[in-house]
Amino acid sequence: MATYQRLVWQKRLIDDSFQRSIVSRLDRLYQELLDYKPAELSSAAKSSGSGYLWKILEKIAPPRTQEMPTGVPRGLYIYGDVGTGKTTTMDLFYESAPTHKKRRIHFHAFMLDVHARISSFRRTHSSTDDPVPTIAHELASDARVLCFDEFQVTDIADAMVLRRLVTELFRNGVIIVTTSNRHPDELYKNGIQRESFLPCIGLLKEKCEVVSLDSGTDYRQLARDSESVYFSPITADTNKILHALFALASANAPVVENAVLRFLGRTLTVPLSANGVARFSFVQLCKDAHSAADYIELAKAYHTVVLTDVPVMHMVDRNEARRFITLVDALYEAHAVLIMSCEASIYNLFTGDHDDGSSLGATHPSVGVGASSPEFVQHEQEEQGAMSYAGEEEVFAFQRAVSRLVEMSSRNWIVDSHNRHLAKNAMMQQARKAGAIATSGSDRLHSAA
Repeated sequence: MATYQRLVWQKRLIDDSFQRSIVSRLDRLYQELLDYKPAELSSAAKSSGSGYLWKILEKIAPPRTQEMPTGVPRGLYIYGDVGTGKTTTMDLFYESAPTHKKRRIHFHAFMLDVHARISSFRRTHSSTDDPVPTIAHELASDARVLCFDEFQVTDIADAMVLRRLVTELFRNGVIIVTTSNRHPDELYKNGIQRESFLPCIGLLKEKCEVVSLDSGTDYRQLARDSESVYFSPITADTNKILHALFALASANAPVVENAVLRFLGRTLTVPLSANGVARFSFVQLCKDAHSAADYIELAKAYHTVVLTDVPVMHMVDRNEARRFITLVDALYEAHAVLIMSCEASIYNLFTGDHDDGSSLGATHPSVGVGASSPEFVQHEQEEQGAMSYAGEEEVFAFQRAVSRLVEMSSRNWIVDSHNRHLAKNAMMQQARKAGAIATSGSDRLHSAA
């Protein structure tokens, strides 16, 4: 839980009540693992008999549930719709799990590994030997905690192996944490000989706490479908979409904290980065003192910049506005991609007003001794004139920046960018849109006919 809270504070994750509920359950498992001392593994068992008899038994015999070890912490089976954060929460647990004997693998890759082990076993053993106990023993020797991503059963070959392998893994004291798009009761639904797989489902529910993570919103899909790279206003949902876009743009690469760029005797710390994508808050990149050289080096090093929490800027924020404009210019020249969450639309980010709402060049009523003297009035007029001129320069520069931002948000810009993941997604969007238009036109022709 502490890791989750730290990542939320660092804005690497969005605080989500559904995810927090899952994290609390994973934290329970973490605490139990701290005090857990697994028993020594016994030697792998073998079953003998004719190859034909073993195959018959494999088809009809239910998985053995006796001789299960006691005191083993209960695992977790996390299911729900895609894009809700199941993998993220499981990965947090895996990274912090207090054991070196752990393994995290996509379930499809795991089953390929299991089938390869079975093939290898049969090449070196007689047909009377059962490979499953041996393989389960090997897997348990390597990892006492197994984390599977996307647990699913789609064919009879996997089902027949799994119904016995899962049993043997639990008999060896293995703790399973897994994600899935399906509740255990929905696994291998309508599959051939599913009734022989049902005991495996029952054992999964017994040895794993089954929990749902379903916020009702697929932020990854929203990110893929979004034709925008600027999101306003700043809400929990827009921040979640931004987080999903960061993952999409970086192809879910590992995130690096506080990478340091060194150039011209200067340094620039990048709070979060992954696979050519950098992420900053507006405060970090535009409120802190940075020069054009910083932004140019940033654009050289990263093809995509995610900028969060961009506020509406007034005249008192003109230094931040100037830095923001300089950042946009540097990214534009490098043909980089800028993804932002903003307090308002890009057209309304710089008002040219004072923070009290008064416009450029407006006169402020003066009070106090000497306020009506000619010298004081002249000083006020000179000050207002200077501020009006400076403000008009900012407004003009910001209008140019807005024009560039509009161009940088276009599909053509994304397609031509150096971020091949976003470019591919943009081309897929374009193809879907073209297909929808063609279908619509065809339907109209048929209706006219």
